[in-house]
Amino acid sequence: MECRPARHTRRPCQAPSTRERAAVTWRSFEGWVGTRTSAAALFVIAGFAFALQSIALPVGPGRDISRYVQAFLQLGYDDPVLISVADTRGPLASLGVGVPLELGGTAAEVWLGVLYAASIVAWSAVALHLGRRAALLTAVLLLLNPSYAMLFHGLASDALFAAAFAGWALLVARAVLHPSLATFAVAGAGMGTLVLVRPANQLLIVMTLLPVVMRAPWSDRARWAAAFFVASTVITQGWKAVMTLRYGDATGLRPSGAFLVIALTLVVLLVAGRWRKWLLLAAVPVIVVGIVSRGGIDPLQDARALVQSPPASVFLFRVFEIDKIASPDNGPESRKLANVVERELLPEEPYRSYGVGLDEVFSSGSDRIFGDVTGVAAGVDLSAVATEAIRSHPREFATGIARSTWALLRARAHASPSAPASAAQPDEDTGAAGVGAFVVINGQKLPAPTEGQPIPASHFGPDINTLYGGAREVWRSATEHAFVFDDPRDELRYESFQRETERLASRIPTREANESLVSALNQAARFFPPPVFWLVVGSIAIAMRRPRRASVVIAPAIAGLVVIVGTALVAFGVPEYSLPVSPAFIALAAAGLVGAEPRRTSKWRRRTSS
Repeated sequence: MECRPARHTRRPCQAPSTRERAAVTWRSFEGWVGTRTSAAALFVIAGFAFALQSIALPVGPGRDISRYVQAFLQLGYDDPVLISVADTRGPLASLGVGVPLELGGTAAEVWLGVLYAASIVAWSAVALHLGRRAALLTAVLLLLNPSYAMLFHGLASDALFAAAFAGWALLVARAVLHPSLATFAVAGAGMGTLVLVRPANQLLIVMTLLPVVMRAPWSDRARWAAAFFVASTVITQGWKAVMTLRYGDATGLRPSGAFLVIALTLVVLLVAGRWRKWLLLAAVPVIVVGIVSRGGIDPLQDARALVQSPPASVFLFRVFEIDKIASPDNGPESRKLANVVERELLPEEPYRSYGVGLDEVFSSGSDRIFGDVTGVAAGVDLSAVATEAIRSHPREFATGIARSTWALLRARAHASPSAPASAAQPDEDTGAAGVGAFVVINGQKLPAPTEGQPIPASHFGPDINTLYGGAREVWRSATEHAFVFDDPRDELRYESFQRETERLASRIPTREANESLVSALNQAARFFPPPVFWLVVGSIAIAMRRPRRASVVIAPAIAGLVVIVGTALVAFGVPEYSLPVSPAFIALAAAGLVGAEPRRTSKWRRRTSS
């Protein structure tokens, strides 16, 4: 305890008395107990609010739940059935979906309720760094936000990502307020965990630059950034190395040579002091395993990967299905793709019977057709196809990204009172037509495809990893098709896998929804301000009031924007992509409006007061 000046003596200072020490200790204890009591009370209130909403809207299957169930089941397989599912679904999201379902539908509902309450407590704790009023306003706004609550009524990666992002925001807040190698390493490990929940969160690697903008000597900033990056790389590339060593060539995951080179350089050159040996011990084995699993490092190729932009193939889905700007007229590689489609796809079922032409293939935006096109394009450079589309239609490409970004920023949830259809065959798009729905094509009466699609199902079935022989989709007519296995043992294995998927995925919902109450929730969600409102309000309020410790809420808000813009580049603007990060904007607005006052009066306040 610091020495204080004496009041009635000439001595410059005197040590605090035992009573004063005890009083300070008691006040600290009261603050510690008060904070935790408030957090516990908020957790109970949030859990009660979730339970009330569950009366109207029980927890049901979330987006792509069958995929996460399949990924969960395959975590215990020596030989996966659907390797593409294992490659594209985060292992933590798979565990977060599969384990509660193994315990039962009620356990899944309790699990999501706990995550919902914990996320609200976490965001309130982040805002608490700017004062109790900011924490209270953040908690109230989140409790009143129907869209955020609805997100946790669907069991999938979206709710799990929302809870994980809230926890990571707490880690970032601690790193910003108490910067050190340890706090930034923990924040980096948390960022790597977000990637294991949703692989697209790899975009958050740009947050490694956060220490660079902090007020500290450049040597400290560099070491903090190194700890941030290396800790994240250990987790993300370590998982890829595990998948590669476990499944070999069957998996599409490979540790990134560029990430390994950067991490190794940062560990050796930038990390100093007592933490060097610990980071070396943690990073070197993962880096060595990654190098071995990918077959070594090509210095020229890896150095080129450090400066090259992402391959244009990541935009293929956008140019083909979202913006619909892919065309044979865009360039030579696009014409090559068109020739392959005309030769190998259009003469086959169901394209032949349903009269699908080349123009419709490129202009329909059908996900069924998109899967078939990529299936026959083995000899075509799809990255060049995407590049030609972007160069030929730059304005449409840019405006499409802007529309997706705007859709994500103004997204609100909408719940349906009826549960989605069960995923008995989640990998086979049967496309069964509605009762009595038919179309006449070339004088032939055919069942009308569902969902506005040109064809009732994709020509190619799922890519199944078989053990004893081949497997392929066989079409017997315009609508009759089946997956055929060369060996009955592979068929039995696949059918058992499907039954296990259905057994778990069908455990929710456990009861029916209340249609009138769900309609009321949807109306409330429609009136609650969208994320862009809180982002604008928070940005203006932070700029004008300049509250202390504002970086604590600014950093998560920037990370949320990174997620939204990165998603808009390659995907549709659906609410499930933006709602998990929307609390960052609410915390920003609360902190800007009622957060702690600045230490110095800002120029704007001095001008308005005068």
